[in-house]
Amino acid sequence: MTTTVSFDRVSNIYDATRGFPPGISEQVTDFILNLVSATADTKFYETGIGTGRIAVPIAKKGYSYTGIDVSEKMLAELHQKVEGVSHKLTAIKGDATALSFDSNSFDVALVVHVFHLISAWKQALAEIRRVLKPGGIFLYTHGQTNSNNAALEVNEPRREFTEHWKAILDGYGHPLPLYGATEEEVLAELEAQGATLETEIAAQWRIEDTVGKLVENQENKIQSAAWSIPDDIFPRAIQDLKTWVLERYGSFDYILPEERQYKIVVVRNWA
Repeated sequence: MTTTVSFDRVSNIYDATRGFPPGISEQVTDFILNLVSATADTKFYETGIGTGRIAVPIAKKGYSYTGIDVSEKMLAELHQKVEGVSHKLTAIKGDATALSFDSNSFDVALVVHVFHLISAWKQALAEIRRVLKPGGIFLYTHGQTNSNNAALEVNEPRREFTEHWKAILDGYGHPLPLYGATEEEVLAELEAQGATLETEIAAQWRIEDTVGKLVENQENKIQSAAWSIPDDIFPRAIQDLKTWVLERYGSFDYILPEERQYKIVVVRNWA
């Protein structure tokens, strides 16, 4: 059975909890347009278009942009953003493993932080390859947080928090689920299919959250990995996390900074 995680339950808070800081969205989309040498005829496609964090800024510039998502509520958020705006954006509910588009339809295909949520990710990848024109470019982003070497020390406390939360859940016999692929698996598959890969950094920024905010995010099940934690385990695990935080940091107001970067793997010579 194919598992594809829907974000219906967080559609109304998705942008608030996963959105970019001011100016970063435009920076990322301008970088993408320059990267692919977009022209008026360039046709974009995205699997997992969501609320249109990437799609809407590009579509508002007049480019043809098509995308699918499994979540009707996420798509509703997207459509609200482009109400009253002239655009060539088509966003529909669809199955990533069986696209309803003709082969060789698009010049550029994008996947942003999606394949870890699709169990049949290899089939989804094959469908992208099918609808991409010969010589087309595939832009793959596994997640928006990709630490570079310079940021390792800065990001260490944040990683420690995440790893301890995982350890607590492991202790209750409920490790965080992996529904689909890791980044390494996707890139290995692309290379095995003869593609050439180049890594580009489209944007970098810094965030500063209190450890209390991170606990609150877990308690409110903001991240999809928390949705499968059983109700009998969850309150106890959260209490364990709060106890550890106070022991480790002394206060919920302790700030855990993070250096983030938007990393794009540019896939060529594939379609």
